[in-house]
Amino acid sequence: MDTDLELILQRAAEQPDDVDARIAAAYALDRAGREEEAVHHYDAAWALGIPEQRRRGFVVGYGSTLRNVGRLEESVAILGNASAADPSYPAFKAFLALSLFSSGERAAALATMLDALLDAAGGASLDGYERALVEYQQELLDEAVAGSR
Repeated sequence: MDTDLELILQRAAEQPDDVDARIAAAYALDRAGREEEAVHHYDAAWALGIPEQRRRGFVVGYGSTLRNVGRLEESVAILGNASAADPSYPAFKAFLALSLFSSGERAAALATMLDALLDAAGGASLDGYERALVEYQQELLDEAVAGSR
């Protein structure tokens, strides 16, 4: 284990109620490819409460890690709630789409990813294909809703 990671994990162990220490440990373990360990720090930080200024990045990392460790329902719920509360942040939608795809919700996943694309592009770089993409997105949403009945 590298020294930086060791120090970060030591701080989290010594200060288990410090949300910043838990977030740092979660991120460091994620970067090291150790998602199974990282998710425990994400869970602990989430329970402590995430400071508003760190919420976007944390939720994306947490939702993605939940997906990677197979906690798909939780990932979809966290990212879906975040996207509904903050629809102007396309990263929530993009990572929600990945979680939906992993959950087997293919039509909903693609519709959500198209929504993220349309938000991120702002209509400026899609060469007039925005209307068509919106129509395809709606078709996919209709298919997703019909499939969930």
